[in-house]
Amino acid sequence: MSFEIIQIPRDDEAIRLYLERHKAFRLLALKSDPDAFGSTFAREIAFTDDVWFNRLKNPQITTFLALRSDQVVCSISLGGPLPCTPEESSPSKDPWTILSGDPSAGEQSHWRGLGMFTLPSARGQGIATAIIARAVQFGIDEAAKSGKTAVFSIAVEHDNPAAVGLYKKCGFKTIIKEPWFRDRPRIALLLKYSPTSERSEASVEQIS
Repeated sequence: MSFEIIQIPRDDEAIRLYLERHKAFRLLALKSDPDAFGSTFAREIAFTDDVWFNRLKNPQITTFLALRSDQVVCSISLGGPLPCTPEESSPSKDPWTILSGDPSAGEQSHWRGLGMFTLPSARGQGIATAIIARAVQFGIDEAAKSGKTAVFSIAVEHDNPAAVGLYKKCGFKTIIKEPWFRDRPRIALLLKYSPTSERSEASVEQIS
């Protein structure tokens, strides 16, 4: 069955059009797979509509939805550009806390994938890789406007092999591993993807 990927625009009318679907899908994700996220269902179910609206309105957050028969089956948000490199980031800390600061000083434009989730019924069909590719292309295009190359990061729990495998399939590589404790001890991973480096390595291989 076909699907389409949309980027939620930041104008008020578009946000209101997608707000309820985005909110419902995010809460479903938090409830269905609580170990996959740094936030919790209990925390976000208490958010007012203004909080959800302002999240979608935030100029540093861009949200993508994969729709099938007009229903959300996959979602990811892209935060950035960030005022730090992936190597300076932490996979176990709230990514919303690093959105503040001046991102213009960095040599690259750093973007963080946030809130990635795919319905179990929609997995293994290329939807997740397609939405990640769409988000990555957005970051590349935005970075180019500032004359920079883009670099991406995403945090994931070590004990989530399906997600780790997905991100590595998309070109991400683990750069940081650190302890993370919320309700139990865990290991958090930070993965990095540099499209420019990947292309350079591919060119070298072709020449070889």
